[in-house]
Amino acid sequence: MILILGGTSDSIVIANKIKEINREVILSTATEYGREIANNSFHGKIIFGKKDNKQLKDFCISNNIDLIIDATHPYANLISENAIVVSKELNIMYTRYERPLINKDYEKYIVCKSYEEASKLLNKMDGNILLTTGSKDVELILEHIQDTSRVYIRVLPQSKVIEKLENLNIGLSQIIAMKGPFTKELNKAIIDQTDCKVIVTKESGSQGKTYEKLVAASECNVKVVLIERPKINYPNTYYDIDELINEIKRSALDNESSSHNSY
Repeated sequence: MILILGGTSDSIVIANKIKEINREVILSTATEYGREIANNSFHGKIIFGKKDNKQLKDFCISNNIDLIIDATHPYANLISENAIVVSKELNIMYTRYERPLINKDYEKYIVCKSYEEASKLLNKMDGNILLTTGSKDVELILEHIQDTSRVYIRVLPQSKVIEKLENLNIGLSQIIAMKGPFTKELNKAIIDQTDCKVIVTKESGSQGKTYEKLVAASECNVKVVLIERPKINYPNTYYDIDELINEIKRSALDNESSSHNSY
């Protein structure tokens, strides 16, 4: 049984391709919203909920998992680190699918290695700020910004997310609750509406619509603060989905051949 750690559009593509080669697969998402999205495109077993090290280990044992495919978001470092540890403890295969980096004119952007670094930098910058990094770690970005009234935050339109921002003293007029995908034109319209002078984004790759943000920022002549991906030493990494699927096919053939040769 293959376990795909997902929550991204990439993970759904991978799950469907694995089903096509007749391998049993379970797709796991961290949130119920992730499961709802997956349900629209993947008609297989889907589970949701965050798992710590022990919970992930117990799940792999009880479901006879022999391969973990980590197709989580590039910034979901905790689950990736847990999966790497569990795969070693149980001696099962771990494979990472990593979204390719945009790698476009990095010298034009202000690159930060952490949310804390970005927060301290943003506090010193002038003008309104547009955060497009989601709600998960928004408090880390807001921590060192003394005047949060100039911060506009784009998040999913979920009541618990709105409540979180209100608890951080973010006014409703500062919350842009919208579901993507966001085109270049829509990004430009939001930049214009908020009169922002700087946009904050993660390097989430083309699937994460990072490029559309960067182009919109360039055309609107606003600065970009780009938060780098966490540095994780992923073993067995693929940057192309078809290459990953071909490797799974080869492994299945090798196992089948070994099985026959043992008789």
